[in-house]
Amino acid sequence: MLERIEIENLGPIQKTGVSLSPLTVLLGSNASGKTTVMRGIELFAMLRNHPMQEVKYAGYSLTGSHWPQIINGGDAAKRLILRGFVQPGSTQPDYEMTLGIDWEQVRSNIVAQPGAEQKAEPQILNEQLRDQNGRSLSSDMGIQALRIDDRPISLSQPRQFSITWMLSQVGRLPPFREETEGLVQYLESFGTARYFRPNSTAMLHPTSDNEVWPDGSGFVAALATLQNRESERFEAISQRLSELFPHIQRIRFDIGAKGKIQHLVFSTQRSKQLIPAQMEADGVLTTLFLLWAGATTPPHGTLLIDEPEAALHPHLMGKRVEFLRSLAAGEFTGHPLRVVVATQSVDFVRWVEPSELRVVEYSNETSTLIHAIPESENLRTLVDKFQANAGDLWYSGALGGVPGTGA
Repeated sequence: MLERIEIENLGPIQKTGVSLSPLTVLLGSNASGKTTVMRGIELFAMLRNHPMQEVKYAGYSLTGSHWPQIINGGDAAKRLILRGFVQPGSTQPDYEMTLGIDWEQVRSNIVAQPGAEQKAEPQILNEQLRDQNGRSLSSDMGIQALRIDDRPISLSQPRQFSITWMLSQVGRLPPFREETEGLVQYLESFGTARYFRPNSTAMLHPTSDNEVWPDGSGFVAALATLQNRESERFEAISQRLSELFPHIQRIRFDIGAKGKIQHLVFSTQRSKQLIPAQMEADGVLTTLFLLWAGATTPPHGTLLIDEPEAALHPHLMGKRVEFLRSLAAGEFTGHPLRVVVATQSVDFVRWVEPSELRVVEYSNETSTLIHAIPESENLRTLVDKFQANAGDLWYSGALGGVPGTGA
């Protein structure tokens, strides 16, 4: 499971890193880079598990005119570097990936084909992987091959495919099974990542491609699919929702004349009639979404949530934090997850342990930087003697990243 990620040259980030706990709370003011960090974690997972031409960052393709918008400072000459650590205590990255434009190749193409249109497209320039047994793998633009301990396995177009994706394809073939034994399973420990910033209005809108988007669009169809395919997990979600909001009795779906799901509805203690989801509290809907997201995140996965406090009364923030910890513990999946959230809510942070906090700050000199809360005698005194909570400490300025100081 992902223990730490380092990011260079992504959006407002020049170079930073964050260590992950089961629940990690990114805390900072507006425009400090919290969302960019989460998007970087998602991008790292997407690039490992999908061909590059299918990968999007914040909804935009990495190719074409979008690359300068993604790279730090809009400088297309820079390279985006992502480093992942999955072995606890590791001081060297277990997986490093570099993306950028091969300007030497562009120059050579111009010389070879003067006057022809040349596209400067980003690609995976190189990768380095070190497994738990010390075995190394690499893929770079020069050799056009995957190397295992300097022995090449020839492959076509490695610039668009990550080591993870390539091994998932060739590892099934008899000539490579012995060579790649154990590597595919090891790469799975880096996991997947899913970023969401659910909006109760968008959640109730269908999508045409059966995909759940970051704002929650397409969620109702996904929830209905879960009911049909994994009824026990769906019932666990329904039961937990009723525990958190006792007036909710059952989750139901309004089926139209053609047998298609039209609406999400609830059976409640407050009415003899089924209540359309549009008429239910936003806090109920966002909680239901988070239950679904946690239940459907695969092993070793990272669930990334922006503004987990949205639409929730301050008195329920403690339950929301406990709930997120239960997702990290794998209550619905049977396996632990990494849950990373970004917030600037003092009410939410009051219920968070200092060890779960990562303060995100931005300055023109350093760009986005992240730091954990160091254990110190001063901090223990504030917490124990004065009964200060993390929200009070943050708002006082003792932790940095003071709310209201950002743009």
